[in-house]
Amino acid sequence: MIIKAFATYLQSFDKEKTNKTSLAILYQWLREILSSSPDDNVKRVIHEEIVIEKNNIGMFIIHAKSGSGKKLLESLYNFALSYEHQKFTRWVHKINPEDFNNI
Repeated sequence: MIIKAFATYLQSFDKEKTNKTSLAILYQWLREILSSSPDDNVKRVIHEEIVIEKNNIGMFIIHAKSGSGKKLLESLYNFALSYEHQKFTRWVHKINPEDFNNI
């Protein structure tokens, strides 16, 4: 359910041909959800399991509130990485071997 919601959000960026990585989009998605009030089950679970905090040097850190939140973050992270690998694979299959000679 949560992976599906993130996948839908991620696909909207794929259509825009953005240069953002899927991990940057994941962070943006989580930040948007955590900055608003939860109005559906996906947002409620994320609010319950994940938190974004600012550390002492001004960087934002995403971490889990519990063991199940850790599993959720790992799943979202792995999904984002697999999506990035899929995009790279599609790009590699579209180019010709001769294109690498020009590098």
